[in-house]
Amino acid sequence: MRAVRLIGVLGLIFLSSCGESLNKQRAEIRLSFSNFSQAFYARRGEEALLYVSHRTFDYYDRLLPHLLTADEKRLSDLPPFALFACLSLRHKYSPEELNTATSRMIVREAFDSMTFPGGAPHFLDIGEILIRKPGEEAAATVFLAPGEKHDEALVSFIREDGRWKVDLTSVFEVLSTRLEPYLKDPTASRAERALHYLQIHENHQIGGEILQPQRR
Repeated sequence: MRAVRLIGVLGLIFLSSCGESLNKQRAEIRLSFSNFSQAFYARRGEEALLYVSHRTFDYYDRLLPHLLTADEKRLSDLPPFALFACLSLRHKYSPEELNTATSRMIVREAFDSMTFPGGAPHFLDIGEILIRKPGEEAAATVFLAPGEKHDEALVSFIREDGRWKVDLTSVFEVLSTRLEPYLKDPTASRAERALHYLQIHENHQIGGEILQPQRR
């Protein structure tokens, strides 16, 4: 009987310890995002980069080849956020600048302007935090402008270099389903539709040459 009681007590202690550990990780994640947000709103891009996961840079590294060489057809084959990012970055940078661009430069300069890179959705805050792999990976609900909470859109946090870092691109897959209907038009390509919405966002006319390979 004493052995059973001891096992029960030890079990409670273990569960309590696990709970405290998970809460500590949630607090660390919230602090990391808070530090990122402070640097972001202060337009300190280089500092904000410290809290961004390598997964975000990997995403924009994969886009780099399309920025210069993709034609309208290849652009139209891209997923929604990749398509909008390519057009947004072509509009922002000259072909010469794109030729030497790096993912780190693209993300840093966006932060310096207090925007997310390539027209990515800007989330204002995080909500509930789920620890997926203790000490390795977590996810949180996000609040997108104008402050709406989206339970189905989860942003990932990955433990890298001794701190929790956010993957800004982790919400793309879920949110893409909302963008896709706007790109469907029997009279226009997906790239043309994306250009239409980019012009609305930028509030000025953008030439169709942006849909063609960029000449250096």
